Amino acid sequence: MRRNACSSSCGMRPTNSSPIVTRLLEAHGVVLGKTHMEELAEGLTTINPVYGPVLNPYNNVFDVGGSSGGTGGVVSARGAPGGFCSDTAGSCRIPGAHTGTVGFRPSLGCYNAAGGIVPQTTSRDTVGVIARTVRDVILFDSIFSDCHYPRPDLVLKGTRLGYPVNYWKGLDTRTVQTFQAALEALVVAGVELVEFDMGLLTAEGAEIEAELLLAYEMPREVSRYLATHRYNISMMHLVDQIASPYPKALMEQRTSLNLDAWPTPSDYYYNIREVIPKLKELHDRFLSAYNVHLTVTPTTHLPAGPINQVQPWVMYNGKLVDTFDAYGQTVFLGPPLGIPAISIPIGLSTDGLPLGIHFQARPEEDGLLLGFSAAVEKVLPPMPAPPSTPACRGCTPKVKLQAANYSGVGQPGRDDVTSLFTLHFEGQCALKDGVEFADSSNVHTEL
Repeated sequence: MRRNACSSSCGMRPTNSSPIVTRLLEAHGVVLGKTHMEELAEGLTTINPVYGPVLNPYNNVFDVGGSSGGTGGVVSARGAPGGFCSDTAGSCRIPGAHTGTVGFRPSLGCYNAAGGIVPQTTSRDTVGVIARTVRDVILFDSIFSDCHYPRPDLVLKGTRLGYPVNYWKGLDTRTVQTFQAALEALVVAGVELVEFDMGLLTAEGAEIEAELLLAYEMPREVSRYLATHRYNISMMHLVDQIASPYPKALMEQRTSLNLDAWPTPSDYYYNIREVIPKLKELHDRFLSAYNVHLTVTPTTHLPAGPINQVQPWVMYNGKLVDTFDAYGQTVFLGPPLGIPAISIPIGLSTDGLPLGIHFQARPEEDGLLLGFSAAVEKVLPPMPAPPSTPACRGCTPKVKLQAANYSGVGQPGRDDVTSLFTLHFEGQCALKDGVEFADSSNVHTEL
């Protein structure tokens, strides 16, 4: 399954297939089509104002995570056994958690997607896989990966699993019961949870100037992509055509910063040569000190949010929180390390939305991670399927843009607009009347 690159590049047709698509075809796979995603893969909700939002199969007025949410939604709805995703920060794993599917990010450099995706950053970008089961992910990985690492058949009993306590703080109240049940299932199976605090690693990770890396790499890589494929469009024109407010603001900032010669090459190479290697060394020291090869965290601390009320703020334990801060707590640190990571579904929150548990390993230990995950999947309860007849059947979902003026400080006032989008349906379906009746641009009415 291939993915739409960007609504601002409508009309562009690729001249050749990506190497991973070619491998899929050579393995007698079938390409079913393309799926929605965030523009330029910038976002965590897959609410695309040009093509419409992707609806969560478990509740059709909720989002699916992002940026590869279209793949997650199709796989979750049983439309395909698996599909491609791209992961720069968490774009395979967050949709996996929010749609009840498995989202896998391989070690950096293992999947060759040269020319197959619009690149963001060479220091973190990778293609990954979203599938129904770990077993399916292993099958896809055997086809796509250039890194054939040993995959042991693990026995969970006696396995030491790092449990970084700092990443387990602040769980949304709707998720606590399900996460506790998943951890108990691991312990019953003989896994030893080794508690330690990785707060120092998190603090050091904050020293990586992620926006600096993107400001340096993304305009360079996107411009190179456009030139290589002979698209008759400039980087600036591409940015002008972006419809989503958040990606547009980011790209405008990055391109204007580069015009002002910031960041400098010395800024960039300091992060690449000094900060990131230091972080990798610290991560390895943590795992070695506690004699573990794998760690476990929540994929996200809260489930998917209502499309009307999930961007740029989302309700998290009774408070409106920045969407990226809420959903990126555990998944953002791994990509700069180049480590493999996977999200496995563990069940539903108390309000019926999927949740995922997140495992990470050292770089180049993909085989170990997948072998362990396959064993874990066997001791977790089966993931309930979404409704077979979606409430949105007969309708086409659309979103309308509005100006969100809430500052994020204190409770929103009566005139504060807290959401960038309102959800609407064209056609006739069971959801339409209820959604349009409940539609509100002011989240404070829900508090």
